Amino acid sequence: MKTAKIISILGHPIFHPTWMMIILLLSGLTRFTPGNDFTFLTITLSMTCIVPALIIVMMKKWHVIDSFEMEDRDDRLGPLFIMILFLYATLRFFSKVQLLSVFNFYLTTAIVVTVLAFFITFFWKISLHTLGWGCFSACLFIMATAYMRMYLPCFIGSIIISGIVASARLKLKSHSNAQIFSGFAMGFLTVIITYFVSLF
Repeated sequence: MKTAKIISILGHPIFHPTWMMIILLLSGLTRFTPGNDFTFLTITLSMTCIVPALIIVMMKKWHVIDSFEMEDRDDRLGPLFIMILFLYATLRFFSKVQLLSVFNFYLTTAIVVTVLAFFITFFWKISLHTLGWGCFSACLFIMATAYMRMYLPCFIGSIIISGIVASARLKLKSHSNAQIFSGFAMGFLTVIITYFVSLF
């Protein structure tokens, strides 16, 4: 149970934008100076992970949410709204950096997926973990097929990790099978649909 909880924390989608930026920077697809690389990574980590996490901690302290696990659907609405705001702010910040077009596409899909999760949460407790991993994996799939096959190992790795995270969530009894699988499917398909729509 303890291992499952650690996996659940490390596999949280709040870390995904930072992981995506790291993948892009290490791949060489975004060729910046080392100083710019560090700046962009720091901005991404701060705006999509550290600051939202601190706000969520304060929400818990102020009793806006009951727990960090957000087992109650109502506890999810505030943090999801915060993530939408900060993902959008990050997208706006990087929108004019042409070499970050792939990253900006990922941010766009992450916003769409998070907005969908926000509205679904009013009616159902879909798995945010697998939703995020579905989005992340689909972006890597598009990168591997439409851009460079060097991203194929990253895509395969994301699928494996998605399965591990999904198993951890089930082990913790945080979700049903339907909530887990529908989360990944919705995240993945939303990205694919968004990509094809953007081509027209």
